[in-house]
Amino acid sequence: MSNIYPTVTDYHPDCLACRIIAGEVFVPGGTIAENAWWLADHCLGKHGLGAVVIKTRAHRENFWDLTPNEAASLGPFLQQMTYAMQIALRAERIYINSWVDQPPYHMHFVLQPRYSGKTELGLQGLELQIYRALQSSPQEKEMSEIAAKIRQSYQEMFAKRPLGSH
Repeated sequence: MSNIYPTVTDYHPDCLACRIIAGEVFVPGGTIAENAWWLADHCLGKHGLGAVVIKTRAHRENFWDLTPNEAASLGPFLQQMTYAMQIALRAERIYINSWVDQPPYHMHFVLQPRYSGKTELGLQGLELQIYRALQSSPQEKEMSEIAAKIRQSYQEMFAKRPLGSH
């Protein structure tokens, strides 16, 4: 996905999210979706296959640090991403979490799909989070493939449409 948005100057050199946005750290599948204030890509680590992180382009440590534009655009972007994920992954639910507890802090949300039936032992909520944390991290190839599916779904539903409409 080409970056048509201006470079953000609020950058923290020790911040993983800032380094990803700056292109210094590779994320399999690349950028899934973006707007002027937020960027979505596949989560690194043990959050489960298909987990997406939405992060501010600028380094913001707390929710209350968001600019009015960042805050106003968050709800529509979360709604669009969760909808695209639900369609692409056939998820029954999409959990939205925000655990920003390791410095340097960078405001972000983790969107995690949950599937119906006995997938992942039929676990839900916190039990599912713990189960995923105990598993291996997803393989890069799988992450790239699932990011492409979500990106395609997002583009089909929301490309060239105003933020917040569908």
